[in-house]
Amino acid sequence: MDTEFKILILFLIFLLGVCTLLLEFLAKIHFLSPAYLSGFLPFFFLISPYILFSSQWLVSQFRNWVRERWQRKFLLPLYLLSIYTIFSYISSNFNGGLFLRLFLWLFLPVLLFLKETMEIQRAGLKEILVVLLLWFPIEFGLLPGFDVVFNKDVTIPALAFAAPLLGLYLFTILRVLPQVGFTFRLTRKDIAAAGSGLALLALLLIPLGTRLGFIRVSLLYPSVWESLQLILGIYFLVAVPEELLFRGIVQNLLAKFIFFRYPRILSLMVASVIFGLAHWNNVSPPDWRYVFLATIAGIVYGACYLKTGKTTVSALVHCGVNFLWAVIFKETSG
Repeated sequence: MDTEFKILILFLIFLLGVCTLLLEFLAKIHFLSPAYLSGFLPFFFLISPYILFSSQWLVSQFRNWVRERWQRKFLLPLYLLSIYTIFSYISSNFNGGLFLRLFLWLFLPVLLFLKETMEIQRAGLKEILVVLLLWFPIEFGLLPGFDVVFNKDVTIPALAFAAPLLGLYLFTILRVLPQVGFTFRLTRKDIAAAGSGLALLALLLIPLGTRLGFIRVSLLYPSVWESLQLILGIYFLVAVPEELLFRGIVQNLLAKFIFFRYPRILSLMVASVIFGLAHWNNVSPPDWRYVFLATIAGIVYGACYLKTGKTTVSALVHCGVNFLWAVIFKETSG
C-alpha cells in the first residue's frame, strides 16, 4: 500500500475525530444525534473519496479494478446517489424530482465513457459533451436541494464535493486524461508559484477593478477562527472544484482538441474566457466587468497550472483572490 494513501487514511481518521469533538463542544451536535447522522456523516462520506482520489496509487488500483467488469463503472454514481437517498430519508427531505435529476447527472456521462479504455491523446466531441453534462446542471442551478444540512443555520452544498469527485472519476478512472493535477503533495516551488500568482493578480485586479468602478474598499474584520473557516471553505468548496474543472479538465482537453501551433497557450486563453463567462451570473445584475476581471484571473490561474502541473496550486491562488475579495471588497465579492 502506498505511503501517501496511508497518510490520507490517517488524515481522514483524524478529521473524523476532530470534527466530532468540535461539533460536540462548539455546535452542541452530539455524537450519533439526528443532526450528526443527517448532517456530518453525509459530509464525511462525500469528502472522504474526494480527498482519497488525490492518491495516484489509489486511482491506479481503482482504475484497474473497475475495468475488469463494466458493471463496476457505475459504482461511484451509485455511491453518490445512495448518499443522497439514505440521508435525505433520515432528514425527511427526500425529493423524487431531485433524485431523478441526480440520477441522470451521475449516470449519463458514465454511459458515454462506458466502452472507453484508452488514454486521451486527442479530445473529441464525446469528451466535450461529457464536460457539458458535468458542468451545465451546476452552472444553471438544475440540482437545487442537494445539500448537507447540519441545522437551520449551517448548510453545505453537496455538489461542491460530488461534482469534482464525479469529474475525477470520469477523467482519471474511466477515460484517462493525463496531467489533471489533483494532488495535495505540494513543494516549496509550488507554494512560491502560488504566492507569485496571487501577488500578480493583486497588482492587476485591484487597480483595474477600481478603475472600472466595479470594486471599492469595504473592509471586513474576521477573527482568526472566522478567517480559517473562510479560507478552508473557499479552498475546498470553490477553488479546488473550479480549478479541477476549468484547468485540469477544460484547459487540459482544449490543448488536445485545438490543432494549432501553440495549443497550450491557445487553450489557456480559451479556457480563461470560458471561466470568465461562467461568472456572468455570479453577481446580480450580471456585469461584463466581472467577466473581464474573472477572465484575467483565469489566465493567471491557468499559467500557475501550466507551470506546476497541479490544479491544487492554481486553487491556492484562486482561494487567495476570493479571500481577499471577501474581506477587503466584500460588497462586490461573488
